[in-house]
Amino acid sequence: MEIVGTAAGERMRLTVDRHADDLTATVIIERPNGPETLRLEPVADNHHRLESKVAPAEPHEFQARLVLAAKDREQVLPFKMAEPEGHHH
Repeated sequence: MEIVGTAAGERMRLTVDRHADDLTATVIIERPNGPETLRLEPVADNHHRLESKVAPAEPHEFQARLVLAAKDREQVLPFKMAEPEGHHH
């Protein structure tokens, strides 16, 4: 899970080791005013990559959950995103 610069701007990106046709991925970011939810969509030219259609709100330092679902199963993975050293807003 990472925040990357794309031609369309910053995006949340998940790269997976194995392709799963029915995989869905959602990032739920804990924000002071309530959760920010970003659905990650498959990238057309790379079936191992899923990206958000919009940039995550600033700041890019937060607690979040990655919700993965496939074949009637769901896994929730908590994670923390931190700004690179010297890149704080």
